[in-house]
Amino acid sequence: ASWDCTGNRLATCSGDKSARIWAPVASEQFFQAQHKEKTKTAQDGADGSMDVDQTSASTWQCLDVIDNAHKRTVRSVAFEPTSGKALATASFDGTTAIWEKEGDAYECVATLEGHENEAKCVAWSPSGQLLATCGRDKSVWIWESNGEGDFDCISVLMEHTQDVKMVLWHPKNDILVSFSYDDTMRVWKEDDDDWYSAATLTGHRSTVWGGAFSPDGRYLASVSDDRTIRVWTQSDGAEGAGGTDKGFYYRPDTSFRCIAVVPDTVHSRAIYSVSWTGAPAGAPATDLGYLATGCGDNSLRVFKVTAATQEGANQGAAQQPAEVSVELVYEHKDAHGLSDINCVRWNPVHSGWLATCGDDSMVRIWNLDLSQD
Repeated sequence: ASWDCTGNRLATCSGDKSARIWAPVASEQFFQAQHKEKTKTAQDGADGSMDVDQTSASTWQCLDVIDNAHKRTVRSVAFEPTSGKALATASFDGTTAIWEKEGDAYECVATLEGHENEAKCVAWSPSGQLLATCGRDKSVWIWESNGEGDFDCISVLMEHTQDVKMVLWHPKNDILVSFSYDDTMRVWKEDDDDWYSAATLTGHRSTVWGGAFSPDGRYLASVSDDRTIRVWTQSDGAEGAGGTDKGFYYRPDTSFRCIAVVPDTVHSRAIYSVSWTGAPAGAPATDLGYLATGCGDNSLRVFKVTAATQEGANQGAAQQPAEVSVELVYEHKDAHGLSDINCVRWNPVHSGWLATCGDDSMVRIWNLDLSQD
């Protein structure tokens, strides 16, 4: 699933070979209303509460259905981040399609080919000038937009030894992270049009399904088949959590340090998706926001992330972030019935709103009541 840059439209994709665009009937009024008709679903003992809309037929509408390009499951969908006018879809048929709204319908303006088999994920860079795709063929492709639906492949990166499950851009810089079945994450950077592997992050004991940056880009969360969440931050120097399998394009100049681990006792099955939203306005500087996870145990969970601080060695020195704590504040079992939750996405504009997608073919919209924190 993908929210557009206004936070008012949601794109989803499915095994039925289609993508759909959704929006509230009343647009922004939906996110600003109190929604007193909602049913409370918070579990006892949580310090936050969430609502789920029980009347979606009267509050949300499907604006568009895109089902005329892909021959197999559409695995990933992403709105272009600067204007939301373009949409990218990646499919198990090995192609990535670029769509733009023409009149009353979306038209396919480009088809990106190259992956040998299933394309697993597509992601736009913050500027919208670059597009990354990854696939079962163990590769990461980087494409450059020349405008008017014209894209050039500028790099094919083959350092992973197994399927690449997800690609994720840093929210402020043209830095790319890939997540793989080989239990590692790779950090990719560009130097004079030459993309290279700047760091390899290891620590997960099984497939790394995906990750999410904090909104300011200082922290990275990753989730895995090993049922843990890891939080990383960039540190000085190279190597750090680097792996032993360097690879041809491996030029370590970046180091990431794991600063928190949510143990495998919290989630009982693989964690497929994670999303990070910022802290509410007026929160203390140590409040780093909230992580949401989607899991194979059918539960939706929300964690509060808080940074500790340590005083500088010199009197009057600025405080620097130290370790972080990740505290479970909300859990909703069977959030999609008896089905896995394979995607969670916080709304980038409307604070506290969350979309989840499940194997029950449903999309659910939730609201985190920050006032209960």
